[in-house]
Amino acid sequence: MQNENSTSPIHLTTSEGSWVGSMVAIGVLIAALPSGYLADRYGVKKVTIGLVLPVMLFTAIVTFARDVYVLCLGRLLSGIATGGISVVGPMYISEISDVSLRGILGSFFEFLIYVGVVLVVTCGAYVHYITLTSILGASALALGIVFAFLPESPTYLMKRNRREKAEKALRFYRPENYNVDKALDEISASVNQEKKKPSIRKALKSRAVVRGLIAAVGLTIIQQLSGIDGVIFYTVQIFQAAGTDLDPFISSIIVAVVELCSAVMVLFIIEKAGRRVFLYISCIGTGLCLGVLAIYFHLKYSGIYFPGMDAVPLVSIILYAFLFAIGLGPVPYMIYGELFAPEVKGLAIGIVITTNWTCLFIITKTLPVMMSDLGAHVPFYMYSLCIILSVIFIKFFIPETRGKSLEQIQIELGGSDRAIHECNNC
Repeated sequence: MQNENSTSPIHLTTSEGSWVGSMVAIGVLIAALPSGYLADRYGVKKVTIGLVLPVMLFTAIVTFARDVYVLCLGRLLSGIATGGISVVGPMYISEISDVSLRGILGSFFEFLIYVGVVLVVTCGAYVHYITLTSILGASALALGIVFAFLPESPTYLMKRNRREKAEKALRFYRPENYNVDKALDEISASVNQEKKKPSIRKALKSRAVVRGLIAAVGLTIIQQLSGIDGVIFYTVQIFQAAGTDLDPFISSIIVAVVELCSAVMVLFIIEKAGRRVFLYISCIGTGLCLGVLAIYFHLKYSGIYFPGMDAVPLVSIILYAFLFAIGLGPVPYMIYGELFAPEVKGLAIGIVITTNWTCLFIITKTLPVMMSDLGAHVPFYMYSLCIILSVIFIKFFIPETRGKSLEQIQIELGGSDRAIHECNNC
């Protein structure tokens, strides 16, 4: 739509394109926190099926849109669906999974996001954007129909005192010889514990909670300052700005496939070293890759060229995607779940999600404008510097959580057992 030779009925300026790209983040912010409340009140299954509606509206709006404002509305609705499923999807997975499989299935959720990225960039390289949107809408509708035949979350059913239905739901996902009664008793105990959640004011008096929030919020800001969502959103534009002989659409597909393969590899290596080790490697590595990309754009801007220079953008972004996927991609989400006691986890994760998508909006809104107005090298120099300096924050504010129990982590964050008692007695 920003290409002058495009057959699209809508032609976008760089500024308009940045709004279209970033409106998803606003939609996510609108939906993320209410989705958790709605899932608790009406059930994860009903909310998930309901999220198909904004996708259908998004599909219809994009198909018939003839100006940028209507297109932004469609993207907003797409963001609402994204924000909702990013909350209720992991909830449903964790509530139907056996403990032994919860970690793998939780990582599988992120893996499927990369699968979606690969499918979208591959289809987007060969079909019109309206055709692509129609494919996505049809996929969402098909998945919504399938989900209608799946059982409701056992946890939600136990909250509503529907033990028989919860038992049927668990048996749907468990082998025949599974001890369903024991699992239901554990869910019941968890539900009763959840009723003892502290108020926001009391929770924030705990040193462990405050330090955990500083670590989690800081880590999500670092994740976004790596520029990952800007790179994912505008991969084709970045390669077009690089001006190499390589096809930008093919290059974007290669990057997406590398991200997908890296996500698979992470499942096998993530427990081989500490969380901070992977963060250090990822931050320094992605920072250097972004720095090399910035130098490339700076040399190009200055009219300097050397043999083999055309390969620099693709190689640097491939390495960047790989190094992000082994550290800054999965590790923050693992740490978020390990930093907080169950009584305050919902509150804390809500704050982190809000911070994450606020930063995502800023990054996706400003990146194309900065590349156009200041030169492509400026934002990548900035991201490179920020992400390398973030190693200092990780060193002093991010605790090592691998192999530690919740109690050990809370003691480390709070400095004493008092932090744990504060959370439990709020």
